[in-house]
Amino acid sequence: MTGAASGIGRRAAVQIAAAGDHAVVIARTHDRARDLVAEASAAARDGGKVTVVPADLADLAQVRRAAERIVELGPIDALINNAATFDLARKTPRLTVDGIEQTFAVNHVAPFVLTAGVRPALRDDAMVVTAGSKRLLWLPLLRMDRDDIDSRNHYSPIRGYFRSKIAQLAFTAELARRGVAASALRIPSVRVDDDKLIGYRAHQRAPYRLKAPFAADPAVIAAGYLTLAASAPTMRARYVDERGRDVRWTHGTGVPAFGAWVWDQTAALAGRTPPTER
Repeated sequence: MTGAASGIGRRAAVQIAAAGDHAVVIARTHDRARDLVAEASAAARDGGKVTVVPADLADLAQVRRAAERIVELGPIDALINNAATFDLARKTPRLTVDGIEQTFAVNHVAPFVLTAGVRPALRDDAMVVTAGSKRLLWLPLLRMDRDDIDSRNHYSPIRGYFRSKIAQLAFTAELARRGVAASALRIPSVRVDDDKLIGYRAHQRAPYRLKAPFAADPAVIAAGYLTLAASAPTMRARYVDERGRDVRWTHGTGVPAFGAWVWDQTAALAGRTPPTER
């Protein structure tokens, strides 16, 4: 699982260990995951544990090395692509070492590369779970720009983030067409941990504070991840809400031609075309 140092991912990793299972989590550094490991170890039952594999998702070479390490650890029951970055303070695009706009790279290209890298170790009934966003419903007219897939040329933090979410959904649907069981969880507004707001100015923190009483409990959403991860594979990808109900694929993400285009464009950005079959 990615993005386990805080938020939903952290709760999910703790729940996995508490259920007696082995959570392998990717974090930028061991230090960043130290508190998670301590919390998960305290909650662990029946041999449950957490293993940290360090990698910066903004560096695809590190993502590939992390995938190799994860494959060495043994067969995989589920992969949860949870990590996401969303920086409202950033007004101009920031490119990664791979020359990709950072939000798009971390939120979409890194999961694409990671999934391809660990695919040989996925069990036949393994599930790949990806984080969607309910707030896409607020942007019904937003579309991917075929001439600016990572939004670097007409950048805004909202445009960059939600286009990455559209790409993630299209990838999820396409992954199932290519032989891997896949599902996406439509995540509503969730209470944000204080450490995620470090560096934000007061006016940027205010919206998060105001919505906190009405936002979902990250532990509940984490449980939704685990329910999807344990679900039986289906021929088609599933897109479900926080209550486990199947919902409509938005923004054309369920259309095969669009999914294939997103796949090919992402593979080109990543610089490596992953295998299309097991």
